[in-house]
Amino acid sequence: MTSDDQFFFDYLSSIPNDVKKYSFQVADSIDRHVEHAASVVRETLAQQSWIPPSIRPPSREPQGFSLSSSPQSVIDRVRDWSLRHRAWTAAILAFVGTGGLLIYGSSQLSGKKRKARRAGNGARKEIIVIAGSPHEPMVKAIATDLERRGFIVYITVSSADEEHIVRSENRMDIRALWLDLTTTPATPSDIHPSLHEIRNLMTQPQFPMPGVPPHTCQLSGLILLPSPIYPTGPVATIPPSSWADTVNARLLSPILTTQIFLPLLTLRNTNSTVLFLYPSISSSLSAPFSGPEVTTTRAISGFATSLRRELHLLRQNNIDVVEMRLGNIDLGSQFRHTHGHVAGTEVLTWNSQQRSLYGSPYLASIDHRPVTSTGGSTVRGSPARNLHYAIFDALAPRQKSIFGKKKSKSTVLYVGRGARTYGIIGDWLPGNIVGWMFGLRTGPAAGWENAGSGNSSETGWEKV
Repeated sequence: MTSDDQFFFDYLSSIPNDVKKYSFQVADSIDRHVEHAASVVRETLAQQSWIPPSIRPPSREPQGFSLSSSPQSVIDRVRDWSLRHRAWTAAILAFVGTGGLLIYGSSQLSGKKRKARRAGNGARKEIIVIAGSPHEPMVKAIATDLERRGFIVYITVSSADEEHIVRSENRMDIRALWLDLTTTPATPSDIHPSLHEIRNLMTQPQFPMPGVPPHTCQLSGLILLPSPIYPTGPVATIPPSSWADTVNARLLSPILTTQIFLPLLTLRNTNSTVLFLYPSISSSLSAPFSGPEVTTTRAISGFATSLRRELHLLRQNNIDVVEMRLGNIDLGSQFRHTHGHVAGTEVLTWNSQQRSLYGSPYLASIDHRPVTSTGGSTVRGSPARNLHYAIFDALAPRQKSIFGKKKSKSTVLYVGRGARTYGIIGDWLPGNIVGWMFGLRTGPAAGWENAGSGNSSETGWEKV
């Protein structure tokens, strides 16, 4: 038998298997179609109400299963309602999304742009006056930051040395303002002679360059920043001259400066802010051996509160008075300096009786004393940008709500590490706990028990 014959017989033997396979496939296809047609007929007849129940075919749903067997959750009901009412769902989502975006944009996006407003010709028009010594690092830091944000900054000076410090900044929009508090105008309502330059900027058209439309400036803020360095020690050891200098430079000077600028602040119907900055940690705790600081800062706070209520009664009501209570702030290495004073050495100037009475508790309080706003670098303060942001927000005009009404500013702001915390501690904790925080205890102190005479006092001091 040849190979062709063998191939023919193999082919014939495979035919029955192919016929069997194709027959099964045709039969399965017919069964599926018949079953589908029967299911359609059965379901159609099951839904006909005119057929008697006795002969009506049952539904194909699994026995014991019911859509209402278990109650739907709130999420399921909301989803089902959304699927049934697609148009209403889209309208609600569009309304909520648009409203949320508008609210978020007005409260967040606009607040991130901290730049001074410009005149229509692009020139600077907002004036800020800083009443403080140019020798203070915080005055320099604030003036530099405000100038970078587009303000015209004036720093009050009272000597040629202070004017030289301001001019050495080499910034055209940081200017010196000679202010002599001993000179008074003819009447309290008149403009002080030192403020005629600022008044001309506010009332006379300013031409930045030829061919550019003129503009007028406005006084947007007065920042009162007396020196945050105060004499420390027991009240009995502070000489009267130190008390007089503290009251004159840190209390009377800000009050008189505010009085001088009030006619200029009310000259035009523009928004202005009077901003008081002062350290608050010692005054919040009523710390011992900090009598000058506690007395001065609390007096400034009382004056600011009275002035705020007084200006609120004006018809225009466009001047805000804001207190900024400072904690520990790190101004950066370029503004950090030491005052060349070692804490505790002032005890050497006391007499023997004062050393025996106050020496030990005073030295113990130095180790636990909260650091002031420009104090030593051993305690880490909050970044300087927190201070700059807070000052700009305090000087900015009042924001409008979504209903178009102007919001009121916060009257008291806490800036710097420890400012708010120590304020809460001083308001709520008992005095003995505050004293314990300063490392103080009542009764005779160690190292000073035998300080009955001058010689024993000196011996105790040598031990310390």
